[in-house]
Amino acid sequence: MKRNVLVAVLSMLMVFNLFSGGQKEQKAKTKQKIITPSSYATVADTKGIKTKFPQQLELNKYEKQTGKKLTFHENPLFAERVKKGELPPVAKRLPAEPLVVLPYNRIGKYGGKLRGISIAYESGDSEILAWRQANLVRFSDDLSTIVPNVAKAWKWNKAHTEITFTLRKGHRWSDGAPFTADDIVFYMNDIMLNKGLFKVTPSPWGDIGASVEKINEVTVKFKFKKPYMGMLYRLAGSGSYFDPFAPKHFLKKYLPKYNPNANAEAIKNGFDNWQQQFGVYWNKWKDAIVSSPYGVKVPTLESYLLLKAPTTERRVYIANPYYFKVDTAGNQLPYINYQDERFLEKQLWPLEIMNGNVDEKAQNMPLNIYPLLKKNENKGHYTLQLPPGMIGPAIIFNLTDKDPVLKKIFGDVRFRYAMSLAINRDQLNKALFLGLGTPEQALPQNVPYVTEKDKKFMTEYNPKRANEYLDEMGLKKGPDGIRLRPDGKPLTILWEYTLQYVWSDQFPALVADYWRAVGVNVILKEVTTQLTREMQKSNKLDITNEWLAVYEPAMIEAPQRFLPPYAAFWPIMGLPWMDWKNSNGASGEEPPVWVKRLWKIADEWITVAPGSARYLELGREVIKINQEHLVVIGTLGKIPLITEVSNRLGNTPKWKINSSSYGYSYPYRPDQWYIK
Repeated sequence: MKRNVLVAVLSMLMVFNLFSGGQKEQKAKTKQKIITPSSYATVADTKGIKTKFPQQLELNKYEKQTGKKLTFHENPLFAERVKKGELPPVAKRLPAEPLVVLPYNRIGKYGGKLRGISIAYESGDSEILAWRQANLVRFSDDLSTIVPNVAKAWKWNKAHTEITFTLRKGHRWSDGAPFTADDIVFYMNDIMLNKGLFKVTPSPWGDIGASVEKINEVTVKFKFKKPYMGMLYRLAGSGSYFDPFAPKHFLKKYLPKYNPNANAEAIKNGFDNWQQQFGVYWNKWKDAIVSSPYGVKVPTLESYLLLKAPTTERRVYIANPYYFKVDTAGNQLPYINYQDERFLEKQLWPLEIMNGNVDEKAQNMPLNIYPLLKKNENKGHYTLQLPPGMIGPAIIFNLTDKDPVLKKIFGDVRFRYAMSLAINRDQLNKALFLGLGTPEQALPQNVPYVTEKDKKFMTEYNPKRANEYLDEMGLKKGPDGIRLRPDGKPLTILWEYTLQYVWSDQFPALVADYWRAVGVNVILKEVTTQLTREMQKSNKLDITNEWLAVYEPAMIEAPQRFLPPYAAFWPIMGLPWMDWKNSNGASGEEPPVWVKRLWKIADEWITVAPGSARYLELGREVIKINQEHLVVIGTLGKIPLITEVSNRLGNTPKWKINSSSYGYSYPYRPDQWYIK
């Protein structure tokens, strides 16, 4: 109780002290100096500015081309605090080497609030995290070029076993403390390699034997025991949610290495130990940090920081006064002052969007609401896009199920073949996906080693053959038509699903009917995404669906999503196998030969050059093994992801692909969006 009161008081004080000027935003707006938009370079009109990387360049390159020094301009949101001496002027808050970006269409204007919706904490919130992301590098919106971001530059050695990053001089955390190479060294040495936090070093760092060396304040070198060709793909794509740096000046007091009293202080503060206290201030999944009142205090490099303690209804963020980017007119980004993330049941999303209350939404949008949203575009003052980005929900049976009888049944590939053949994908497509999908297995997207034949494997609707497979297994039907397990009990599967990954409760209902038709009973239960992940971590699910389309960048940097434990962020299936692997056989369960082969492929995969002959050879073998064993059962492919964009937003592009493999909107630069 004392801890909660203390946190609340600290949070209120911080909000008051740091952001007291926020309430005077409207008054400050009236004093804003309007810059003529047409005077400065944009993507639409570059004014002759040439860039090495798309849509951005370093300050010195920009000033050389314009022939004059760039003057920096203050967001009126911070003017009162600057006047009171609570904040330095913008020129002193920016790095000595800020990144200059060309807005898409025009120089934006300051102010307003970017409104978004998610299901809940840890449930469909990646998209809004993408609005504020700031990793070392990122993908440009061509989705092929990796460009500088927090890092100013990088250089590989010839063997691709070392990569050196150059940071920006004078870059600062959101609390004004310097961001330096020490924060990257701290992340690796004191967090990732800390056995008190991780018994097994998290992927990919443990897989490649990563270490970090500080060269100087703005230069840091990552070293690997074997080539890691996917490093930049990780940082720019799906790994963009996992920063390889952490605020040492803030976090070190919670570690015994730097504070001998860390454990005693943690217990005094109401925690079980120092690890638990550290975990509320740092998490490899960045969004978890701002899921509690503790997140208000944690410094960030992102474009926005948590304004006040989150509630079960919403999170509110405010622009980072130390953000490191400016536009070509010298205005510090971001333009929009606040972000408002509300937590709503999916059933309420269409109404909120149609009422004009959501500025950008794509993640977890069920395709069957498209006609309704399209009909109300004018009313809601928004525009819909349909970029590629999704596949139909995938189904993964737990081959290491805690029920030994189910484990044996699920482990027989004939069962998985039968379950795939029993699904009427054409009907699913028409009923739930407007007929826009294509019956396909769940395979990596836009990769050169997947064939059309691969996509169609075991996707035809053939209940007769499904029944034959189940008969061959000796699963005889009882009087009620439900098959009996070897122990004589009815074959019943508990399917605990989350709407985040099945899109609609109609999906499991239809699939369950298909399976009952071949004698497999299914009990359905909707649960939260958070509960799903907790059960995954303890190997308690019979079936899981938490699996998204894997685009090539995600496969290049870490193919784990397509081999045991088939994880995006959490282990999905095969946890006892991973325990066996991580303990060198001392615990867990020894996996089949094909699983060991996939792991061996993965070890080599990350060392080969994308597009090379060996890369293609290994890719084809990964597909072949997964097809033969059909661990991930797909339903539909080529499903567009509804992307709603409010017409009041300026500088928004046309999405080419909208996928977590690219960090959702991250390549489309939300920091230069503005409210018209």
